Amino acid sequence: MILPPSSRTKLLAPLLLALALAARAEEPAAGVLTRAPAVVSPATPDYPEAAKARGLSGEVTLELDVSPGGEVVGARVVKPAGDGFDEAALAAGRMLRFSPAEIDGKPAAVTLEYRFRFDAPPPAPPPVAAAVLRGVVLERGTREPLAGVAVAVGDGASTFTDREGRFELAGLPPGTAKVVASDPAHQRFETEEVLEPGKAVEVKYWLRRAVRDAYEAVIVGEREKKEVTSVTITSGEVGRVAGVSGDTVKIVQNLPGVARAPGGFGMLVVRGGNPTDTRVYVDGVEVPLVFHFGGLTSIIPSELVDAVDFEAGNFGVRYGRATGGRVDLRTRDPGSKRLHAVADGNLYHALAMVEGPVGEDVSIALAARRSYADAMISAAARSSDAFGVTVAPRYYDYQGKLTWRAGPDDTLRLSVLGVDDRMELTGIDTGGLEELDRFKIGTGFVQATGSWDHRFSEDARARLAIAHGVIDISNRFGSFASERDRFQMTTLRAEASRDLGPAVTLAAGADTRFLPSSELQLEYPEIPPPNQLPDPDPRKIRTVLHLQAMEAGVWTEATWKPLDGLVIVPGLRLEREVLINTMTWFDPRLSARYTVRDGTTLKGGAGLYHQPPQPVYLTREWGNPELREEGAWHYMAGVEQRVFGPVTADVQLYYKRLFDLVLPTPTADRYVNGGTGRSYGAEVLLRWNPGGRFFGWLSYSVSRSERDQNVIGGTIMPSGDAFDQPHNLVALGTVELPEVWEGFSAGFRVRYATGNPYRRAVGAVYDADADRYEPVQEPSAGARIPDFFQLDLRADKRWTHRTWVLSAYLEVQNATNRKNPEDVAYNYDYSERGWATGLPLFPSFGLRAEY
Repeated sequence: MILPPSSRTKLLAPLLLALALAARAEEPAAGVLTRAPAVVSPATPDYPEAAKARGLSGEVTLELDVSPGGEVVGARVVKPAGDGFDEAALAAGRMLRFSPAEIDGKPAAVTLEYRFRFDAPPPAPPPVAAAVLRGVVLERGTREPLAGVAVAVGDGASTFTDREGRFELAGLPPGTAKVVASDPAHQRFETEEVLEPGKAVEVKYWLRRAVRDAYEAVIVGEREKKEVTSVTITSGEVGRVAGVSGDTVKIVQNLPGVARAPGGFGMLVVRGGNPTDTRVYVDGVEVPLVFHFGGLTSIIPSELVDAVDFEAGNFGVRYGRATGGRVDLRTRDPGSKRLHAVADGNLYHALAMVEGPVGEDVSIALAARRSYADAMISAAARSSDAFGVTVAPRYYDYQGKLTWRAGPDDTLRLSVLGVDDRMELTGIDTGGLEELDRFKIGTGFVQATGSWDHRFSEDARARLAIAHGVIDISNRFGSFASERDRFQMTTLRAEASRDLGPAVTLAAGADTRFLPSSELQLEYPEIPPPNQLPDPDPRKIRTVLHLQAMEAGVWTEATWKPLDGLVIVPGLRLEREVLINTMTWFDPRLSARYTVRDGTTLKGGAGLYHQPPQPVYLTREWGNPELREEGAWHYMAGVEQRVFGPVTADVQLYYKRLFDLVLPTPTADRYVNGGTGRSYGAEVLLRWNPGGRFFGWLSYSVSRSERDQNVIGGTIMPSGDAFDQPHNLVALGTVELPEVWEGFSAGFRVRYATGNPYRRAVGAVYDADADRYEPVQEPSAGARIPDFFQLDLRADKRWTHRTWVLSAYLEVQNATNRKNPEDVAYNYDYSERGWATGLPLFPSFGLRAEY
């Protein structure tokens, strides 16, 4: 060990003094050492590395010549130690500095001995290597990586997972450590890991969702709301809602402003209009139908639907050719991170879907569904007296979508949608009626759509979509009528928008549909004039129509924010329709939203809307080629209010004035634009928003729909409307019940609706030529079908395994087995009246596996 300089000085002082006295005794003339030198600038020699590595010690004695000023001017080894110690001692000795020595009181040069001792340090304990813990956190069942999860090890080290669910903690002490992973949406996960020194432990943790929010929707870059009547339903919100069989589009039938479709069929009756007054789109491209026959389900499975935008009226100029509402099914992009597969089967149909990445920037989804509802309904018909004649649908559909993220500013998509429906009379005895069993209806179409979304800058965006489809219609009604139609449709939709500053955004676009070739093979009897007995053997008209048609619309729209919280959206739309004749119209529209304070928004709108007549009314054989477009003015005012927490209220008042409606006439024109009408009412949506263990809403509509017609050709047309329902109330909800059973949820739907109006038969006239009675009806719809009430229940159980999920569900429609009248029925001579009732208690059980 090398002694510190102060200690060495104390030890050497007596030695130096003794040497000085000895020298004086031998050479008395040399003088007396009156002051011994002392070290004032110590030096520490370097320990030889070789000796240190071998653990050697040593001591070296030097002889130093010190000048009168205290500097070392010479150094010699007088007692060596070897192994590099001598050289190290000499180098250090030359760096020493002493206080001057004095002889006889005067500074003098001296020679002295100085020792350096090298003591090997005790071997240091081997360093303890730190441990590393790294891994990934996934959601149990879905395998979805979880970002933002806090991962803590022991009492101090912690971190958060990245967007891929990965984490790493370094510098951890070895040993057994407690690991905790947690976030607000999942159950706390705890485990112990054995950390070894110098090693990394790779882990994979699976977190179970706390109370699984089946209605959760992640919204990235949500567009600012400017529509005044829009309601958006995410696909997750309806997964467990009773009465809709998990169908995203059927949930729209439970919103304010939508009347109950007679018989529960797949129609959208919006604000008193006809079903044909509302147009349906898939990703902005119009489709010919949205429900399969019977209305059991929509044409696109909910697994592929991201959200449904529904506007009961006052929609913007981006869409046209409708005097009712608008429904847009927005399909989601396929998952790009992992393989995802779903298999689902119930009493209605079976579904299979698979999606996943096929490249770094390309993902694809494929799905197919096949029904066997015809067999189920036929069995129910045979076992229940509630059924008389049963119409059973058979359908299948298939979908495919490919998404290519070509760059940060470009996304290209290609999708294919195919549908095939058939409906037949089944489970009946024809009773000798000829060819009644030949009642068949068939519709099928295939549509392919390509789209390109491009961002020029943060302020400018554009979208282009091109679609081509083929529609086949094949109907046969015994020997009475038949139809065979084939259409080709090409749709072009383009739009662009640019922000001109923080207060103004301009947008413009065009949407056009072409029918390059269509063939209609029709065989129908002549339409009898109003209020006249039909011919017992009517003349049939057979014709083949070759049509080329076009629907073209251009629009422009501005979004103006003159004040904080105020959004004003004026728009103009120009439309041109070329079918059998040519129609042109111009629709101005205006809407506004004003956020008075956080949670309170006032809104209003007014606009003009037109739509072409139904094609059959334009044919020369059955209608009037000179018909013009039908029109409607829409007015609305409302308020959106956050009541508390997740509860919001949306109240709207609306008024629609209808004009130029197509009506039959006994003249040679057959149909004319002579109808008028109005629809008005109030709608309330009290909604418990998603985000917790409960989701639901209360929807109430009070409305009137009237067709106050003028005298046309001497015939008074009936007032009222076939779909007028003054009161329509829907209450639905679903709640998670982990206290009862982990993964268990229960839901309900209660619906009450006023019965539809109908014209009573006040008598009958015997038609000897046809050998049957023909009814004599009252001039206007003065009666209503009894009110409708239905309770639906649903229960779901979810078993969450590590990498997949198994679900079972039971849904019971019309749980009270109430015989709801759907239509009036008479005996042969109209002297007695009864009711045709709807579905009885109808249970459905299904299983679903998801990987």
